[in-house]
Amino acid sequence: MRLAAIWRHPVKSLGAEALEAVTLRAGEALPGDRAYAVTHGQSDVAGGEWASCGNFLRVANIPSLARPVVAFNPDSEVLTLTDEATTHYALGTEAGRKALAKWMGAAAGPIRPGPYSVAAVPGVSLSDARQQCPSVMSLASLRDLSARVGAELDPRRFRGNLWVDGEGLEPWAELDWSGRVLTVGGARLVVGDVIERCLATAADPATGMRSDNPLPTLKTLRDDPLFGMLAMVEAGGAIAVGDAVRLE
Repeated sequence: MRLAAIWRHPVKSLGAEALEAVTLRAGEALPGDRAYAVTHGQSDVAGGEWASCGNFLRVANIPSLARPVVAFNPDSEVLTLTDEATTHYALGTEAGRKALAKWMGAAAGPIRPGPYSVAAVPGVSLSDARQQCPSVMSLASLRDLSARVGAELDPRRFRGNLWVDGEGLEPWAELDWSGRVLTVGGARLVVGDVIERCLATAADPATGMRSDNPLPTLKTLRDDPLFGMLAMVEAGGAIAVGDAVRLE
């Protein structure tokens, strides 16, 4: 197997950024992944800790958030967002955070009323899962699912971090990897829980609208709509697209 793609999501539910390489750290999520999230008027977020997904604007409710292309500079904390135009948000500043919250709030409209604000917890990924770890997805499974749905599904729908592919990888084999070790480049990961999917997977990043919802098809394969795995980083190290992936 090989590492086919690395995706980072700097702001929860907003676009996706392709990376060529990254350095994983033991016990942590993919660096910069879900580093920020936008709260709404019904949020109940305690400062300085992880909070559940319902406290934030989500692509499951607002499919248009999937459409922008984003890039994040962790040194300057500048998020570049390209949709109908390209805008830069300095998330290390109050003005930049307010501007991003305003943009995402406009997309939310009446679905999630404001006020809106950007939340961040240093060193914590505000992903749906409390566990601080990357997710691992299989392109073999995605191809099989696409064939069953009858449409080519963009991998960005699943908001995964590490996508694996290659000879010998059977569709859906990863759902039985819990407890096994993956060596990716210079890092070792212990595969953990299967990920149960939600309506976010129905949002097409190409259009920002719902189409070809894979959830009904996923439910025909297992009792629950499952796709992808969480994987705790046991030993950190550099990884890059094209690296060998070994299952122990």
